Amino acid sequence: MTGERARSIGAGVGVAALLVAAILGVALAVDLLRAENRVDAADAAFTSGVDRSVTWDADTLLPVGVSRGILGLGDDVAFRHAVQRFWLSKPREPLREFADVTRRSGAERELARLGENDPSAERRAVALTMRGALLLEEARNTTTQRQVFVRRAIEQFHKAVVLDRANADAVYNLELALKLLRRGGADPGGGGEGRAPLPSPGAGAANTGTGF
Repeated sequence: MTGERARSIGAGVGVAALLVAAILGVALAVDLLRAENRVDAADAAFTSGVDRSVTWDADTLLPVGVSRGILGLGDDVAFRHAVQRFWLSKPREPLREFADVTRRSGAERELARLGENDPSAERRAVALTMRGALLLEEARNTTTQRQVFVRRAIEQFHKAVVLDRANADAVYNLELALKLLRRGGADPGGGGEGRAPLPSPGAGAANTGTGF
């Protein structure tokens, strides 16, 4: 009797486990569809410039962290958020108040983290290129530390080129930064060759290296 009862309980547990697995599978399938649709829509809005404050977080059935981890979307979304922070920091505009400094510093820290830790070499190269562009902008805004920022930018661009030689922005910006260094860090002025082309808001899309 005891053995029969144990088998009955075991069968019940097995059925329950299968039911939970089935429910989880359906939830994951729904979350995957929602996540893909949300990423596509957010990418379109962000790249076109319609909405730079867009979010890539989908309304999922499972907790967001769980869905991202299981579906392998965590790194993709984290990269997009870093690119978003870069553009929201308004890299071409001068720092006028403390809030501007906070946004710019936060973007640089996030790009530095991704430049070291993102599993994709191509994405690491893009993050390093964007960080280098921020550093060159810093060089433009200082006289006493200009060469320091130019050298730091060169380091970022060089790492990006080593990671991804097809990253034309990194190659172009490295050449530009080296030219500025040979000039003693002097800014030739204007919006021409003294400024680094900013990577496309398409985040990781192919670039021509000519900026925009």
